[in-house]
Amino acid sequence: MSYKIKIETFEGPFDLLLHLVEKNQVDIYDIPITKITEQYLDYIRQLNEIDLEVTSEFLLMAATLIEIKSRMLLPVNKGTGVTLEEELDPRGDLVRRMLEYKKFKEISQQLKLREEYSNKIISKKREEIVFDNDKDTLKDIDLDELISAFNKLIFRQKTISKNQPVHNVRKIHRDVVTIEEKITEILCLLEHSISINFNELFSIETSKVELITTFLAILELIKIKKVMIVQDLCYSQIIIMPYSNNIRGV
Repeated sequence: MSYKIKIETFEGPFDLLLHLVEKNQVDIYDIPITKITEQYLDYIRQLNEIDLEVTSEFLLMAATLIEIKSRMLLPVNKGTGVTLEEELDPRGDLVRRMLEYKKFKEISQQLKLREEYSNKIISKKREEIVFDNDKDTLKDIDLDELISAFNKLIFRQKTISKNQPVHNVRKIHRDVVTIEEKITEILCLLEHSISINFNELFSIETSKVELITTFLAILELIKIKKVMIVQDLCYSQIIIMPYSNNIRGV
């Protein structure tokens, strides 16, 4: 019966050394150099194909291990009573290099995991929002002035309601007018007129709810560029006109 031995692939001699240390469950600072050297040489002997560029690195490490093994087998220096191992551990330089390699290997593994994780993430491409600022729908007037005009209408409505004498009359409530209905009403007025005075849309009898609804309808028409607001002079009448590409407004 023949046996086939599967040889593991290592990135280099230090990778193989770390594998042997972990396999034998020994402290990297106290490497059993004899045992590790024998296992290391066994691995090299089992290589079927020899790549001189790659194998030369493993052979150099093998020579280093044999040298360290030989130095550790030297007899005690009787002159001082101190062994060569106690004076200078020949494994020291090898251990330092292995620790450095281990550190870089762990970092490379972390980077690899991050790369694998990032490859699973699908990010949405940045969208450019284009604002249409070519044509304004308010000419020579800002939104604050428009709101100020609306506040004056509210104040006027409150003042009139407060000053009106109380009569024993029965109030008739009108149906609530929607913003869509007010939009249609304003557009119909502009079909028969070049412009509308802002204040003309709000009569004295206009309820507070309808007053607010009308103002919201005007803002919506400005937003969708169906109308534009014009004020020739500061504090002059505010005019509502059909939106035109030839006139620049807000």
